[in-house]
Amino acid sequence: MKLTRQRRMRLWGEFQTVRDTGQSAAGRYLVIGTLKDSSSGDRNFGLITSKKVGNAVTRNFVRRRLREIIRKWGDHLPPQQMVVTIARWRASEATLNELEQDWIKVAKRLKIWREEL
Repeated sequence: MKLTRQRRMRLWGEFQTVRDTGQSAAGRYLVIGTLKDSSSGDRNFGLITSKKVGNAVTRNFVRRRLREIIRKWGDHLPPQQMVVTIARWRASEATLNELEQDWIKVAKRLKIWREEL
């Protein structure tokens, strides 16, 4: 799955809508918030990495890893879904594999994970 401009959330209001009216679950390294969005035909993804994660270099490193996870596993989520991934402070200490496993585990906990494609 390619993470194009149309699939990215950039507006503060979109993030706030997911946080206020959606559901969320936390893992060891990540928190995922999700909301069904019937106005969109595709999935929309947003990333939040606060200064608790680390300095700018560390935050960008974590963001690149999260984008790679979304590219690899984003097709396993249902369409018309808004998904916000929030990196916790431990995310900078995790390997790509650990982040990947945590992201999948939290998506399954939210019941938005689909095994079949």
